[in-house]
Amino acid sequence: MRRKIIIIGGGASGLFLSSLLPSALLLEKNKEVGRKLLITGGGKCNLTHNEEIRDLVCRYYDKKRFVSPSLYSFGPERIREYFASLCLETYIRDDGKVFPVSENSRDVVTALSKGDVSLDTNVLDIERIDDYFLLTTNKGKIETEKLIIATGGVSFPQTGSDGKVFPLISKLGHRIIPARPALCGLRTREDLGRLEGITVEKVLLKYKKTKREGSLLFTHNGISGPEILNLSRDIENEDTLEISLSSFPPQDIFNLKGNMKAIKALHEETALPLRLLEERLSWKDKKIGELTKKDSEEYRDKIHLWRPQVTTKGMMNSSMVTRGGVDTEEVDPKTFKSKLVPNLWIIGEALDVDGECGGYNLTFAFASAYSAYLSLLK
Repeated sequence: MRRKIIIIGGGASGLFLSSLLPSALLLEKNKEVGRKLLITGGGKCNLTHNEEIRDLVCRYYDKKRFVSPSLYSFGPERIREYFASLCLETYIRDDGKVFPVSENSRDVVTALSKGDVSLDTNVLDIERIDDYFLLTTNKGKIETEKLIIATGGVSFPQTGSDGKVFPLISKLGHRIIPARPALCGLRTREDLGRLEGITVEKVLLKYKKTKREGSLLFTHNGISGPEILNLSRDIENEDTLEISLSSFPPQDIFNLKGNMKAIKALHEETALPLRLLEERLSWKDKKIGELTKKDSEEYRDKIHLWRPQVTTKGMMNSSMVTRGGVDTEEVDPKTFKSKLVPNLWIIGEALDVDGECGGYNLTFAFASAYSAYLSLLK
């Protein structure tokens, strides 16, 4: 069988391109398309972020220049307009995040499912022969004149983005940047299981020269929260974070007023969750006047200037995106066409591009698909 255009991968970028090019054949190895889309944003699907493009491009770390052409061409406003044309209305939340009005990710997948799709089709090999590609699949061989790789990264492999296509892309001549987890929680060496579920709303985080402020969530094996997720792409094994759960100075604990239990007084002064203070501090029933220098140091080390050892090791299965993938130096940022292989396009998370938490990764997936679409029309 021979087709003019084949898309490999029925995730965000592949589905979006398929909806624009319904005559193309989309190959998806799962029994359904959009598995990762279905769990995005807690099942509500944070499609994009309502932000000026000049600010938006800064959400992609060192890839600002690479993502700029596609985002300026097809930014948040145009993404919303396109979904409206598919009868999927969206709304902007107070924090700028854009969701479907239904807040149901299944509606997003349904809206994009307009093209010709072959499910349960696993691509096992890709060969470039003369002026076409020969794909070997579990269902036989297929030839195509133009090929688009939209297979995603390595995060959440249970949804299908397991990185198994990367060796095939490498065989075609492309360099693959090793995959690392991004937008994931951090494991801590210290056992924090008793704190699971506790949230501290205003925390100051410092990692090397980077400072961030936001909420922090204690998990069964470590810590999470929006700014932890954003920092995770840079964390290596056994790194040290500096976390200030409260700005209240250690020396001032002796000045707390009232003849009450010290932990309760500290809770009222800092608004930190009482359970957090009771678990972190060994003060028990001590009153304010009974606090010692050792108690002050304990507060400093466990609350005011906590320095946990953290890692992302073993977090790929739960990371939202992948840092790594096809080297962007080998792909045209305006068209997403390979600079090395004729008639090959690579879009979305298969590329070494990752953005912050807040709809930015889906924004790039859609924008890169649209840029490839314009190129494929020529």
